[in-house]
Amino acid sequence: MALNLTLEAFERGITPPASKTLATYGLTQDDWIGLLKAQGWVCPICMQGNDRPKTGKQALWNTDHEHVRGWAKMPPEKRKLYVRGILCYYCNHRRVNSRMASDEAQRIADYIRGYEERRDAGL
Repeated sequence: MALNLTLEAFERGITPPASKTLATYGLTQDDWIGLLKAQGWVCPICMQGNDRPKTGKQALWNTDHEHVRGWAKMPPEKRKLYVRGILCYYCNHRRVNSRMASDEAQRIADYIRGYEERRDAGL
């Protein structure tokens, strides 16, 4: 299974992070690739995959995690619990706040949806 998963990622042009980065989050290469596969091989925010035009840092997939107190002192296996998923560089740095909770994200979505409904109704 693990080899097949790694080959599938490679065939899609996806390179997992370095082993040091994976260890920082308490993830194995298979864990990381499994997260991305579970997302359909795309960023779950912008829905773009590895085919997005990239330059510099934008070419990187980012391991998104909740920023919690005591992160630096946690053992890697505990840090793994706070990994939210894999995002593209742009969404990780511009769209998702490192401390954003689901209720805050829902309020933002409701706010934008309300505006769009008023706009489309011509109000």
